[in-house]
Amino acid sequence: MKKILTAVLGLILSFSVLGETAQEILEKVDKNMSPDSLIAKSEMIIHKKEKEYKKIMISYVQGSESLIEFLSPARDKGTKYLKKEDNLWLYLPKANRTQKLSGHMLRKSIMGSDFSYEDQTDKSKYTERYNSKIKEDGNTEYVIELDSKPKIEVTYDKQIMWIDKNTYMIKKAEMYADSGKLLKVMTIDEYEKIGDRYYATRLKMDDKLKKDSYTEVIVSDIKLDENIDSSIFSIKNLERR
Repeated sequence: MKKILTAVLGLILSFSVLGETAQEILEKVDKNMSPDSLIAKSEMIIHKKEKEYKKIMISYVQGSESLIEFLSPARDKGTKYLKKEDNLWLYLPKANRTQKLSGHMLRKSIMGSDFSYEDQTDKSKYTERYNSKIKEDGNTEYVIELDSKPKIEVTYDKQIMWIDKNTYMIKKAEMYADSGKLLKVMTIDEYEKIGDRYYATRLKMDDKLKKDSYTEVIVSDIKLDENIDSSIFSIKNLERR
């Protein structure tokens, strides 16, 4: 009986010491980043060497569907990206042409930025794509290592994330190839609490395969969990001038 009580006590203590699991932490990260719907206006600032290129866009997201439309500068106005299920379409207004993007094309730069098409349009949850473990449990943040699940196609085979313990916001994320090569580093510098969620309002992407290049995105006019007409996520709307 004494041995049984000791074993039970040890089990209880182990749970209290361990606290949250990596899976539970990622579920809270997913909650922040996966509202039922999103409407937001963003400014994209592309830094290349000593030059800056600014673009304004509006995004609509509902479930796994998303539409991004560029509003400025004039040369980009009307360019749209539609993500529907596993398909991505690009509409170019000057050519009045719609192009379907797939395969390796999804990993190319969107509008010359450090974000790829997948970075901007993939809204699937981390818990669906990655197995995870806690690397460090600090006073104010967790460091979580994510490895892609078998037979799940992902952009980055491995990620390491620094997650704030109070907000469950990603403070920093390193993205790696299967070879272990560091591909990109994302940092979230500012965020806003909206209802019971925290949402990034200023983030930076640094593509480590490029020299003297990084991209900032500043998000404003955020609306979460509102009803969006499903016709927005259609080819007909994509091609509407």
